[in-house]
Amino acid sequence: MLSTLSRIGHSGLFDAAFYLARNPDLRALGSGVLAHYHEHGWREGRKPNPYFDPHWYLSQNRDVVSDPLLHYICEGEREGRRPIAWFDPVWYSAHHDVPEGMLALAHYLANRHKPGIRPLPEFDAAFYLRAYPDVAASGLDALEHYMIQGFREVRKPFEAFDPVYYRTQYLRHAPDENPLLHYIAHRDRPGIHPARPAAETTIPREVRRTTAPGPFFEEFRPLPASAQRRARLLAYYLPQFHATQANDRWWGKGFTEWTNVARGMPRFAGHYQPRIPRDLGHYTLDSPDILARQAEMARLAGIEGFVFYFYWFGPGQRLLDGPLELLLAHPEINLPFCLMWANESWSRRWDGSEEDVLIAQDYAPEHEADLVACFARHMRDPRYIRVGERPLLMIYRPGKLPDAPDAIARWRLIFRESHGMDPLIVMAQAFGDTDPRPFRLDGAVEFPPHKLVEDCALITEELHLLDDDFTAQVYDYKDVTDQALAAPAPDFPLIRTVAPSWDNDARRQGRGLVLHGSTPPLYENWLAGAIAAARAHPFHGDSIVCINAWNEWAEGAYLEPDLHFGAAYLNATARACTGFEQATRKGRLLLIGHDAFPAGAQQLLLAIARQLRARHGLHVLVLLLEDGALKERYQAVAPVEILRPGTQETRLRLRSLAREGFSTALVNSSAASPLAPDLDAAGIGFTLLIHELPSLLRQRDLCASLARAEALARHVVVPAAAMLPGRRADATHVLPQGLYTPVAFSAADRETLRGGLGLRPGDRLVVGAGYADMRKGFDLFLQLWQRIGTHRPPGRQAATHFLWLGDMDPALRDGLAPDIAIALASGCFHMPGRVEGIGAWLSAADAFALTSREDPFPSVVLEALAAGLPCCAFVGSGGVATLLSALNDDANGAHGLAPMGDLGEMARHLTALMRGMRDRTAAARRRLGRRMAARFAFDTYVERLMALTCPDMPRLSVVVPSYNYARYLAARLVSIFAQHMPVLEIIVLDDASTDGSVAVARATAAEWGRDIRILEGRRNSGSVFAQWRKAAELARGDWLWIAEADDLSEPDHMARLFNALAQTPGAVMAFCDSRAIDAAGATVMPSYQAYYAHAGGDRLARDGAHEGTAFLRDCLGARNLILNASSAVFDRRALLAAMKRCRDDLSGLDVAGDWRVYVEMLGEPGARLAYVAAPLNIHRRHDLSTSGRLSREAHLAEIIAVQDKVSHLFPQDATLHSRQRGYRRELITQFGLTPRIVVND
Repeated sequence: MLSTLSRIGHSGLFDAAFYLARNPDLRALGSGVLAHYHEHGWREGRKPNPYFDPHWYLSQNRDVVSDPLLHYICEGEREGRRPIAWFDPVWYSAHHDVPEGMLALAHYLANRHKPGIRPLPEFDAAFYLRAYPDVAASGLDALEHYMIQGFREVRKPFEAFDPVYYRTQYLRHAPDENPLLHYIAHRDRPGIHPARPAAETTIPREVRRTTAPGPFFEEFRPLPASAQRRARLLAYYLPQFHATQANDRWWGKGFTEWTNVARGMPRFAGHYQPRIPRDLGHYTLDSPDILARQAEMARLAGIEGFVFYFYWFGPGQRLLDGPLELLLAHPEINLPFCLMWANESWSRRWDGSEEDVLIAQDYAPEHEADLVACFARHMRDPRYIRVGERPLLMIYRPGKLPDAPDAIARWRLIFRESHGMDPLIVMAQAFGDTDPRPFRLDGAVEFPPHKLVEDCALITEELHLLDDDFTAQVYDYKDVTDQALAAPAPDFPLIRTVAPSWDNDARRQGRGLVLHGSTPPLYENWLAGAIAAARAHPFHGDSIVCINAWNEWAEGAYLEPDLHFGAAYLNATARACTGFEQATRKGRLLLIGHDAFPAGAQQLLLAIARQLRARHGLHVLVLLLEDGALKERYQAVAPVEILRPGTQETRLRLRSLAREGFSTALVNSSAASPLAPDLDAAGIGFTLLIHELPSLLRQRDLCASLARAEALARHVVVPAAAMLPGRRADATHVLPQGLYTPVAFSAADRETLRGGLGLRPGDRLVVGAGYADMRKGFDLFLQLWQRIGTHRPPGRQAATHFLWLGDMDPALRDGLAPDIAIALASGCFHMPGRVEGIGAWLSAADAFALTSREDPFPSVVLEALAAGLPCCAFVGSGGVATLLSALNDDANGAHGLAPMGDLGEMARHLTALMRGMRDRTAAARRRLGRRMAARFAFDTYVERLMALTCPDMPRLSVVVPSYNYARYLAARLVSIFAQHMPVLEIIVLDDASTDGSVAVARATAAEWGRDIRILEGRRNSGSVFAQWRKAAELARGDWLWIAEADDLSEPDHMARLFNALAQTPGAVMAFCDSRAIDAAGATVMPSYQAYYAHAGGDRLARDGAHEGTAFLRDCLGARNLILNASSAVFDRRALLAAMKRCRDDLSGLDVAGDWRVYVEMLGEPGARLAYVAAPLNIHRRHDLSTSGRLSREAHLAEIIAVQDKVSHLFPQDATLHSRQRGYRRELITQFGLTPRIVVND
């Protein structure tokens, strides 16, 4: 049996150096310090190590009467007793990989400086050192510093702890008590919080919230030039951002609208004040530069122009005219504009009332000619906005005009006789005036919040007020938008108007009107609805929507970027205007990452996001648990939000996202698993990717949260079979991650880099990569070099160089500093750090060494394989060992496997592998690399992830057949990119065009950041239907959309068709009605409904699901009522089979081949068809089309040929045969033909 002193000495809990350093009076004892402690030290309160306090231990454990350290070693830790208040052995053992037989406290003392090692859950050492760099620089233990000194300096032990709040609330009478220890002891009691609860808001807290980026924050994403606008958007523009003499007199020198804006403050919880500009700053409208910037920003967000408020109070009495005069003086500024006469008096009340009037309006008839002349002066500018040929003029309050109808009539006469103009004059719907007809005006424009709040309930009583004097009217923004969208179309011309927000508190100081709760998605939904209404009910032939406003900062109505939302409202405007990514309930996915640190899992998530957006058009939102250096790169791909797991704010945000259609998530790593319960509570199903192996999970305290996440996940994905044991067999899938970094062997890069590293011909190079820490085995990599690299030998003998790519753990760097210095000095060991373009470095290498002790499936090995390198790894380190073994079995190169930690064996493998590389030519290495890259294709990996995560999403291939349609191709591709439904792939099938079509396709895809496949034909096929067959054979999807290059589509075309298909089991195709346009894009027919009715009744007047043979007989029997193939989507396999069966017939058909294919598809037993009556397809009819080029006789002959095929299917149907003959006669007359083709009776 060990003696008492031996037991203490071997426990790892007696630190002789610490004991002597803390007790300099004992230095003479030397090795007798342990005996001194056991006999005397503990009685004198001397600590054996920093984490054992004898006096504290005895005070907490009254049953202990002898050496407390010995008691802790023998019994205390096993019983869960703490050695000091801030070390919890039970929790520590459960969350760290403590070897059997080792004390938890001993393990902590030996490893406390490593990342992820924590003595108790309530103290976050990493946060503490990050928040207090002076502590980090001192080299002191973070927890010791806090417990001894930090708590007295009001430092935070973890991010969510507010020591000032805690002391004020709970320790006012105990100023010397440690707040963290008090919290640990009392946290389970009611009313104990580590910081002020979110519900207990304050004005400063609200200001901090609103002046920082919020959850909807976005950087500006300008629309590509090829984006198709679905309506003309006009934004109201306030010119009061420059000083004037009048405002100086009335409000004080230097007054501008920013003076008002500065007074905004939060007056209730969640009130969005103050509002602070970002990109354009607190600008002054006294130079053309800011106008030019505003014009460009608006144009790139889809806004056509500005409606300037125009202030005219009589001859020679204009106010705030400086910006308009600047615009007129600078014709180079690309800014369409029109005017709204703000015809109300100015008062000190900021409400247009007649009290406290500063300057009154002049409506004298004798001054009307001056007023009209001033209007006309602006209208003569070529940039002035017109509807048709008529300038657009708005009046704010027509009811203020004396004898308004007569006054307007006089204006029109002056416009015509004196200026040769006939403007459209419209009124704002405000102050009870909503109908333009009594005023003899040409229409009206909505002007929210006027009119819209009349039937909405106030929510003021529901608010948590911060201002006892608050008397403003507060409405729910969503209620107002619902009211606006539900409003019926009036029987007079109306321009719909939306407001991004409204809050005039800055002007009215708690006595105004607030539309509370605006968000970019709510605004986008309102704007999209207004655009749909404008398209359904054009204003004098144009689809126009106004936005109130561009820059009404003091009324909270603006689109310019601010600190809290960034450019989110501008981006929402762009999406609604183009239909691109408009709010939809399909194709939305959350990508969850733990942070944006530039490491493997984070890079993988970024690559997944890029692929989902670029290849598939999926609408993704990235949610991170913490920030990091990759955040900007994430934001370049998709919006990014940072959410803290378990908080009320996070739960509310996730519920909101679920309502917006984000019903599915991909959780990228175990480190992101703490968010899983919040996702589940919000009803968001998720797929969980696990990259980490057990020891890392324990080190990072992730075991509990991962177990919970696995239980809640719909699917669990691991990269290697080695990670399957212990996981849910019913939900776990092995899916090796793809190669997300394009890597290929380059002989030129090899030569350049080897020369730069100082390698001679015949020298060999071993590469390792990753974040250099103990887990990655950098220390083993260094030892490998010491075995086979050494320094450069003399003479002609080849040297072996070692190269490590990646950043390094500072603690490990310090520990290995002498060895690293020797290695670097040799000239044969290289550490360039983290590099871009890893493919070039791998090309320079002769072998790759994975020295990781634990690494599930590192991407760098896939990159090494794609560079044609042999690899070597330790057995049992993760999935790579299994992969290399399989590759050896498949004869895909030679790779080495060594027992874990056996550096001798790994060195022998590496030497043999590099010897074999001497005989491999560059071409052979390149071929092997390509084969490996194809094996781990990233697009295949992402497609499989998408299939797991979004199993109900149709696999749709889009093929665009094109021949010399360069003029139409960009618009066609944009209409595909704008579809609300994701796709599997987009293929442009060019039939040997000579007009630059391929270049247009490439440029358009690049402009929109989309990944498309372009197949260039060498010779023109001469057949549309040969291209159809090629499309069906090349496509990989279950469904195929043959989107002809000269046609267009509404953004919801595919989504609506697939909704119909979901309700039509057995359907082999679906199609919709079409709007016909001419070569220039002008509408020829709003739909084909009139033609359908003429052809045979109302079968196509409404949505429907049809049996194939019945539809064939009624709608395809006499003529083809699927008038444009672009309107349809096909079951790809059914289409291929049909085209194979009627191949001989298709060879003789130039225009009726599509009809023949439909007949073949729908004639199959059980075939069905889904139909949507809305004109979602846009069919371009022009002479360049195949039907336009075919002779009329040949056209008629093809129609008769297909009719005959149908007749054979229905030989006894006399009605059908009669309809066929009738259509033949109709065409003979229409084509002006003599009846040479016999029409049988």
